[in-house]
Amino acid sequence: MNSLREKTYLFVISVQIFLLCFETNYMIKKCLYNKCGDDLNRELCIVHNVNFRNPTNILDSRSNIEWPKGIDTHFSGKSFREVPMNLEFEKGAYFLDDNKMNFKNTSWCLVVVADIQTQSRESYMTELGGKEANVVFLEPDDHGKLYPAISNTLPWKHFGRKNIGYIYAIHHGAEYIWDFDDDNMGLIDLDMFAAKTNFKYNIPCSGLSKPMINPYPYFGVKETYSWPRGFPLEEIRNPAVTPDICHSNASLTIGVIQSLANKQPDVDAIYRLTRDNPFDFNATVESQLPLIIPNAVFTPFNAQATLWAKPAFLYLPLPISVDGRVTDIWKSYFAEYFFHRLDIKLIFSPPYVGQDRNPHNLLKDLKAENDLYMRSNMLINILSELLNNCNSLGLQNLYDELYKRGYIELEDLKFIRAWVKTVEAIYAKSNDIAL
Repeated sequence: MNSLREKTYLFVISVQIFLLCFETNYMIKKCLYNKCGDDLNRELCIVHNVNFRNPTNILDSRSNIEWPKGIDTHFSGKSFREVPMNLEFEKGAYFLDDNKMNFKNTSWCLVVVADIQTQSRESYMTELGGKEANVVFLEPDDHGKLYPAISNTLPWKHFGRKNIGYIYAIHHGAEYIWDFDDDNMGLIDLDMFAAKTNFKYNIPCSGLSKPMINPYPYFGVKETYSWPRGFPLEEIRNPAVTPDICHSNASLTIGVIQSLANKQPDVDAIYRLTRDNPFDFNATVESQLPLIIPNAVFTPFNAQATLWAKPAFLYLPLPISVDGRVTDIWKSYFAEYFFHRLDIKLIFSPPYVGQDRNPHNLLKDLKAENDLYMRSNMLINILSELLNNCNSLGLQNLYDELYKRGYIELEDLKFIRAWVKTVEAIYAKSNDIAL
């Protein structure tokens, strides 16, 4: 394996302010569902007969647990390096390994979050061709110096170290974050979603009988059934999860744009072991409109090729107590709970990227993804029920609820408190993010 593809967590951030339709509106909307007497929503009001865990009781009985105290102290002075602004990329392009990543906007910069087994900064920069001015390389020692409260809760050799990069981007004034893996080549075109281009999209024509939608069939696949990693397996054959769509150009607030990937799309191990792959989607950016996921409807998205806009930044964190094959999917479902409350939209776009997938052991992936197969459907029902009950949970409260139901562990309760306190410190003088 090329040394550049060792455990590093990569994404790029844009610090330029765009006049898009990404309006900042954090007023909580009215409850999105009717009450449980409605036949359409009765299944969403299931009382889950499970043994809830109480995080308070556990903490009371385990005095050795240390919760994050206060907030990070390294927010000013000379204790952190500024992200370079107004970066100029040679000929509008940036090279990663042997693959070319096109940056149409010159204000993009690359943030690399190194883990303890990652190659050195000097070695990394040499392979990148000496473009140090365009890159922020966060070495392991930087994590604790810059954001000690968060770093102290994160395990090493874990995908969750990417959370350091997220908070770094937020701290340094990013307006957009392109979150990607090192084996995905490409970059979404922001101009396609600008208000001045008369942004058009597809959206389901009417209310859905299920609180979920499978986006893959809309973009054309040769298989009879195709689905994204993390979609409930028991619903794959259900026609209710692929409703008819209509065109619209009504204004909306964008939170996340998920670019599909050609060659090696994001599918689970069951798919890879049983169906034809690699494959490309039939849809292209020129031939197919993006798909808007409507309010109160869930679908999984990943941390491999997603553009995050500022209204959604608070919901970026990856859970750290679950497997790496699960963490970005749980993150997506958790975030969508808040998107629906705040009327922030998730968009699926035709492929802007192609994936040259790093080597995987599919049987190990199959085992690691077990929670996705067995628990995604119930997670959607739980989140739908919380919406149906008009519960205005904060991020910490939602994590507490999901800990009670066994979706995350105690480490995540410690982490999310550190995350929220750090974001609060960053936005102490701003109303940009409602906590």
